[in-house]
Amino acid sequence: MLNACLDFFIISFHLSANNLFSFAEPCDNMREILQNVAKLQGVSNMRKLGHLNNFTKLLCNTGHAEEKLGFTYDSIIICLRLALLNEAKEVRAAGLRALRYLIRDSSILQKVLKLKVDYLIARCIDIQQSNEVERTQALRLVRKMITVNASLFPSSITNSLIAVGNDGLQERDRMVRACIAIICELALQNPEVVALRGGLSTILKNVIDCQLSRINEALITTVLHLINHPKTRQYVRADVELEVGMSFFLSSFKHPQ
Repeated sequence: MLNACLDFFIISFHLSANNLFSFAEPCDNMREILQNVAKLQGVSNMRKLGHLNNFTKLLCNTGHAEEKLGFTYDSIIICLRLALLNEAKEVRAAGLRALRYLIRDSSILQKVLKLKVDYLIARCIDIQQSNEVERTQALRLVRKMITVNASLFPSSITNSLIAVGNDGLQERDRMVRACIAIICELALQNPEVVALRGGLSTILKNVIDCQLSRINEALITTVLHLINHPKTRQYVRADVELEVGMSFFLSSFKHPQ
């Protein structure tokens, strides 16, 4: 009997959400979503999660035009920012997903950075390892930011990626390889922000620590690509990155695999 009641409640909830999109204007839907996401009390985390999921559906159905949504991007980002401060990891993950769907061009990304959301994204990456769903959504959002405009990529998130890349293997962090892959991707598109934060040393450190030849080849190729081009060669320090890279090749010759 209890299971039947729960099933009825869940079905009714989904039907009401679908009816909301069917009969209401997009601006009314957006107002309903943002009001519930931004409320500090009186709305359960389950309902906030549902509204954040409906937010992505609304964007997919109506597009990103502010005129259709009835709110400026700044207002939307401010409300979504509150989701990243929620105590429930599921709500934070849904907030990260909503931001990923919202960021479609450089102008929106600039607004996100202007409102300091990047520090909350970095916090989601640094959070305890058990929150894999949240951290996965954070890394997917980070990749979206690189795709939209890597030149705008903030040092705050770069620091978090590098921190995981440096210490992840010792802590058995399952996200360490994903973070290293993103650092490599960022190094090819915005080498300055990676080099200034010591990211190239992190890449080469993982070459030494990793025993998988395919991963090592990809990491070394990233650094060699930077060395090969005059404009990016300046970011590879001869007394640090080159020395570490040479030590890897010398050890490979002494102990061939």
